[in-house]
Amino acid sequence: MPVDLVRDCAVSALMRILENSAHTDVVLDRILRKRKLSSRGSRFLTHLVYGVVRHKLLCDHVLSDLCDQPLDKIPAPVLMVLRMGVFQAFFCANVTRPALVHTSVDLARRRGNVGLAKLANAVLRRLPDRLEAVRLPDREHDFINYLRVRYSMPRWMVRLWMDLFGADDAEKFCAVCNTPAPVTIRVNTLRTDRETLARQLVAAGYAASPVCDCLDALSVTGEGNLFKSKLFLDGLFMLQDPASMLAAAMTTPRPGQRILDMCAAPGGKATHMAALSGGKAFVVAAERYLGRMERIRENCARMGMSNLSAVCADGLQAPFEDGAFDCVLLDAPCSGLGTLRRHPEIKWRAMPDMPARMAVTQRALLRKAMQLCKNGGLIVYSVCTLTRQETLEVVEEVMSDGTCVSEDAPEQFNSWKTAQGQYQTNPLGAAWDGFFLTRFRKRS
Repeated sequence: MPVDLVRDCAVSALMRILENSAHTDVVLDRILRKRKLSSRGSRFLTHLVYGVVRHKLLCDHVLSDLCDQPLDKIPAPVLMVLRMGVFQAFFCANVTRPALVHTSVDLARRRGNVGLAKLANAVLRRLPDRLEAVRLPDREHDFINYLRVRYSMPRWMVRLWMDLFGADDAEKFCAVCNTPAPVTIRVNTLRTDRETLARQLVAAGYAASPVCDCLDALSVTGEGNLFKSKLFLDGLFMLQDPASMLAAAMTTPRPGQRILDMCAAPGGKATHMAALSGGKAFVVAAERYLGRMERIRENCARMGMSNLSAVCADGLQAPFEDGAFDCVLLDAPCSGLGTLRRHPEIKWRAMPDMPARMAVTQRALLRKAMQLCKNGGLIVYSVCTLTRQETLEVVEEVMSDGTCVSEDAPEQFNSWKTAQGQYQTNPLGAAWDGFFLTRFRKRS
């Protein structure tokens, strides 16, 4: 009897993500392009894979109480099947217990052997009836360990959130990280406007609503595949978190300017700046990796960005003259800890020393950005993380030589302002990604 195709695809995806450190969104995109799944099957696959990655540690905690052998002795594909079974039991209301047991046993037999199928059957039949019945660390006496297990978060990250947010908000943040991120899109204002696109989306069967007044962003919900729609293929929008949109918006591009995006893939910020200038600024999108640069070119072609040029170049060795640009945007590589909703695999990949290591590169890139910017020009520094090492400490050290001064963005961005020229989005509020941004003016 054939196994459930969607769940079998999920095992393959989880192996690549959790065993080979692949990116969840990239793996799912490849599978969905290759496999001819129904819309319902595609949604369930996405929910299942993201859910297991988000709740991996909780799933293992439950399984450890039910398995007689250590989990690391179970073949990895079968362990993925068991994790999927736990996730379905507690987080998939439409999946019955008999269905999850039956499909898991079939998968364990296919991915392992008859003995492992019997193990899956025995373990999953003993699952607690509900999540509240799972034995967790004591919340009152071992709060950090409770958060670690309940929300599947490495201990060092829990301590980081405690330091940044305090106990109550740390738990809220951990909970937010385990919920699906909303789908938000940026309107391509070279081809349409927010109100017109919203009406077109509604006519196509989606619900669309503005995110905030100062961004050309829409929050979209619906059953179909938005990114196979004619509206997307015609280049009317790009998938982008609103926090990510702030970086390009704060560069306030003007016609005739020369603008550099130093680390540009997949091109969201570069195409945003090209559109904000009305198509009349010259934007250079630099990207170190050739494969990722092709994504920039694809987005440029789809969205009609004739004033944008993609260049394969390392930001630290950019082939441009000093002072060549009126404005430089540095969306620097970082730990990505502000994007756990969208990229939950980061929880299992990042190490405690990662922020400090990334800060070394960030300082070097920011100094290079200042060299490439002309005197009197503008630099915007952006990272999708919240750690002090990658945000305030980078900015303070680079500013100490007096090359630049911090400068406030226009008043419409004041709701995110934390200090002069500094801005931060809070994932606890509007459930945006966590971004830190600083706006600099280079001294003449």
